[in-house]
Amino acid sequence: MLKTKPIFAFARSFGRVALFVAAVAFAPKVSAVERPEQVLDKEVGIFTELGRQVDLSRTFTSVSGETRALKDFAIPGKPIVIAPVYYKCPRLCGLLLDGVYNLLNELELQLSDDFSLLVVGFDPTETPQDAQKVMNKFNAKLIGLPASRTAAIQYLVGGQEQVRGLMGELGFKYMRDGEDFAHSAALMILTPTGEISQYFTGIMFSPWDTRLALVEASKGEIGTAIDHLLLYCFRFDPLQGKYTWAVVGLLRVGGALTLIGLALVYIYCARRRRAGAAGLRAVDGANP
Repeated sequence: MLKTKPIFAFARSFGRVALFVAAVAFAPKVSAVERPEQVLDKEVGIFTELGRQVDLSRTFTSVSGETRALKDFAIPGKPIVIAPVYYKCPRLCGLLLDGVYNLLNELELQLSDDFSLLVVGFDPTETPQDAQKVMNKFNAKLIGLPASRTAAIQYLVGGQEQVRGLMGELGFKYMRDGEDFAHSAALMILTPTGEISQYFTGIMFSPWDTRLALVEASKGEIGTAIDHLLLYCFRFDPLQGKYTWAVVGLLRVGGALTLIGLALVYIYCARRRRAGAAGLRAVDGANP
């Protein structure tokens, strides 16, 4: 019995290795790169281009077959959210759009009133019909007020030159891998005039951070006074992918509140002093 234990241990180890090799060899192929930092040749991923001007005059085609400039599909004067996808993607694009639509249902800012969403296909061989199928599937996920604002969501396809130019300006790099594409997942938030204001990578998006990013991108045109005060105290941290306290802004607000507090204390003390002096004069007048 003692001699057979090492044999059984070896058999178990060999079995585990064999199962692992089989799983790798026969696992279904997934082209989408969910961890772009693992792509060593730097051909795939999100390469941020904050402040870069996107050419909104490039023409794309909607699901209705209408071809117009990109800016004409957006709400005038409002920030633009762009979601790059390809409509036949087997996995990652669907996860991205799931995250986007969860965000739309939770976000306090409203489609059409405060921003528009452009879902742009980066496979130039896809058709408006391909985009239509995906649009119908995901628009059905909207609830409440967002469900009545789908006109502010546009699904677009474009030719090779238009797609390549737009994705290059957005810093969105991808590569064909057989019938699919290797790519990452992200949202880009543009100012109303097309400057890249912020990136959100991944497939889940915080309504809080997205709200602040849209307010910031709007140049003061949307959001409440409190939103703009928060932007004074918060800054986007690209390493954490969210808005965090800005020390300088916080110190300024704290300093201003301290000065206001000191001023109120001074006014209170001055009034008490004047009231005391007036009382003493009254007593002196009553007792000559």
